Amino acid sequence: MKRVLLLSFLLIAQRGLAQEAAPSITVVPQKEPPAFEQSRRVLVGPGFKQPKPYPGYAGFVGWASIVRTRTGALLLTFSSGYWHASPPTPFAGIKADDIQLWQKMGMPEVNAPRGGRAEIMRSDDDGKTWSDPAPMIDTEWDDRAPAVAQLPDGTLVASFFTYPSTAVGIIRSFDDGRTWEQTPIKICAPFHSLATDGPPLVMPDGSILLAAYGADKADSPYEAIGIFASHDRGATWQYLASIRAAHEMTEPGLARVRDGTLVVITRNEGALSWSKDGGKTWTAPSSLPARIFDPWLLTLRDGTLLCVHGSYNKPHRGLRALVSKDGGKSWNGEGPDYGFAVDPSVYGYSRGVELPDGSIYLVFQATGGHKAEDAKSMTIYGMRLRVNPDGRGVSVLPALSPSR
Repeated sequence: MKRVLLLSFLLIAQRGLAQEAAPSITVVPQKEPPAFEQSRRVLVGPGFKQPKPYPGYAGFVGWASIVRTRTGALLLTFSSGYWHASPPTPFAGIKADDIQLWQKMGMPEVNAPRGGRAEIMRSDDDGKTWSDPAPMIDTEWDDRAPAVAQLPDGTLVASFFTYPSTAVGIIRSFDDGRTWEQTPIKICAPFHSLATDGPPLVMPDGSILLAAYGADKADSPYEAIGIFASHDRGATWQYLASIRAAHEMTEPGLARVRDGTLVVITRNEGALSWSKDGGKTWTAPSSLPARIFDPWLLTLRDGTLLCVHGSYNKPHRGLRALVSKDGGKSWNGEGPDYGFAVDPSVYGYSRGVELPDGSIYLVFQATGGHKAEDAKSMTIYGMRLRVNPDGRGVSVLPALSPSR
């Protein structure tokens, strides 16, 4: 206990910032469960919009993200492979204990000389119809969680991470997402290993921030968050800061709220940190009373902060949403330790973008693909939702066209 208290004190002293009060969740009971089955659409699934066959592809699709470009196009990016993780075979650079555990969980034996790859789809009618998937990038590793942001000059910057390689990759498109660089710009140092679920965050001056996670010290007992910045359209990146706690911090979501404050939220503790100086220094993490995974943040045009997340709360699992009107200091949710239901039947892992009408287009996956049968029949869904103007709930909206 003394070590934990000392660590917390050192973190605060190091940043020169007081620790924020623990964020709270105000319970707002929902009158009706969401009509998720009628509202979601299959974007990729068994026998529908499948990626082009390649050695190592066995049906897994997931870790999806979405962006709306200046031309009005929606770009859906995701990973394809053979399992929850799809490293190249024969395995190299992976602990034998991890491989044995994965095989017990259901990892199949496949011939995957380059592992999984990143895919991209396009819609020019706000998600009513979509192109077939096309390869976005295929490195020698498992290419995971591709996520895109657009700069003011139209350049698209995509982050992803490669496994079991130890770096984050950056690729760019200069033609509205039709073609992409095929030699990734690597980000890792000073971390020993680094991963990100993205997307990058574009700042008002056109610079880019990226929140990633990994081991920043060889003997670190917990993974930490690293903040990186680019001032040349993603060509080079500089390390800005680390955010550490006496617990694991992974899968960060990053947003900028109306007053310019930056907010980061992380798995598993729902730990929140704030920065007032563009990401150079951060408050000590303060945890929500909710255990969550893959939390991501979106600042809406009216200033509302939305967090969509997966829930560890067994009676209240699935894809859920928390809503804040004060930059993440307090939140509204359906329960004291979980958010409003979006689709309680699925695993989670989502990203979303605000459409011109103020609705949010979400993309998410049905399962985690941990079981062999799940990995063979993975589905990526699309759904629209709207945050209530007072922040006291969310509503799922009718599908733009009939669900498959």
